[in-house]
Amino acid sequence: MNDKSVFSSLDSMNRRIFIKTAAAAAFATAAFPRTGLAEAPRKGGALRLGLNGGSSADTLDPTQLIGTFSINVSRQVYNTLVEIGDDGKPASELAASWEASDGNKRWILNLRPGVQFHNGKVFDAEDVKYSLGLHIGDKTKSKAKGLVADIAKVRAASPTQVEILLKSPNPDMDYVLSDLHFAMVPAGFTDWLKPVGTGPFKLTAFQPGVHATATRNESYWRSDRGHVDTVETVVINDATARVTALQGGSVHIINGIDYKIAPLLKKDPRAYLVVTEGKQHFSLPMDATKEPFNNPDVVLALKYALDREQMVKLLMAGYGRVGNDHPIAASDPSFNPNIAQRAYDPDKARFHLKKAGKSDLALELHAAPVAFEQAVNTAELFAQSAKPAGITISVKREPDDGYWSDVWLKKPWVASFWAGRPSASMMFSSVYASGAPWNETHWKNDNFDRKLTESRSFADPAKTPRGLFRAAADDP
Repeated sequence: MNDKSVFSSLDSMNRRIFIKTAAAAAFATAAFPRTGLAEAPRKGGALRLGLNGGSSADTLDPTQLIGTFSINVSRQVYNTLVEIGDDGKPASELAASWEASDGNKRWILNLRPGVQFHNGKVFDAEDVKYSLGLHIGDKTKSKAKGLVADIAKVRAASPTQVEILLKSPNPDMDYVLSDLHFAMVPAGFTDWLKPVGTGPFKLTAFQPGVHATATRNESYWRSDRGHVDTVETVVINDATARVTALQGGSVHIINGIDYKIAPLLKKDPRAYLVVTEGKQHFSLPMDATKEPFNNPDVVLALKYALDREQMVKLLMAGYGRVGNDHPIAASDPSFNPNIAQRAYDPDKARFHLKKAGKSDLALELHAAPVAFEQAVNTAELFAQSAKPAGITISVKREPDDGYWSDVWLKKPWVASFWAGRPSASMMFSSVYASGAPWNETHWKNDNFDRKLTESRSFADPAKTPRGLFRAAADDP
């Protein structure tokens, strides 16, 4: 589904690969007050953000980043080697340029000279080696280790040049290096309560799940970013409270707008609603190692018992699209428009339930608004649509705080969302590969892992990770 944010104007293989009952594909929206909008940015002023996704478990350790609040703050403080440009393609950030050779197994990165960390240290190749090394090796607990598991060696060829050697080809390595987890920090740095980066703002305070403050980095290497003097980021997990804070002027930007409220904000002369279509998607992942989700017919029964059209119509107010049990957005080159949409069909659901040896089924689905704004309502609508198929779903509403640490990846069936990844290869490596720390369905398939690796070596673009999986979800 697509994400929504609101800004106020500033004061100055097999379907079981995807054991995720994806409800819809989403749009990103944002709102801000209309007064004070300028054609060009002006220096100065204070920016206040009211964001969801905050938790007492928040950290700015790049290896453990999760949740909107900590991710947003991390992007204020850190830079990555590569960023994704407005055209959706890799663009230079701390790496000024790069080139691949040896069939995409050897990557040379030429670093941007003269960049300084917040503590005055000059950014160099040793910092890159250390920062990437935080995610590499058997001992790392990085959430992004699956993306760089194929790195054999990172070598500082000179202070401004880095060589990355891969065990197997990866034409998407520039996309991989744009991942927010691969933030650059000084070599040897470990104080994540007081992080040091090269980003546009210097962190002055950070309280997990509560707030963060940062001031402008006067030595920032970019002139087109970091215009305000200070940024205050406040956690407001409740959707109604966020809108109230925006309309009352206590914050300038909010995210996670309730889809039903978005049309009203669009008409509000005090706010400006920005809507963009992205790769974010909402899902209800099931643990494929636990009964009854280890039975593919049970999973199919649940997929047919889900009325996606009703959910989009009732819960998303036109700001979303129906999903189809895979994580690839229509805007991705790998998307296959010829895959037949799976529709709501209680009879087919009953058929697969019977095939699984069951006449009825009782399940518990865990959800919280922090997963996505309509997560609880989605679960409740699912419970209604599943009844005609003989499936009883009990919705367990969980608290927002601690959801990602205590419920997600812990309970057998939960609500989840993904912001999407720049390439299909990254999406599969992050969530679906056997060794992925965020493999939320705990699904493992050696054939899938092998094809994911092999696909990166194909010269034919249609067979690369950007094209290989176009029909992955079409195999029943």
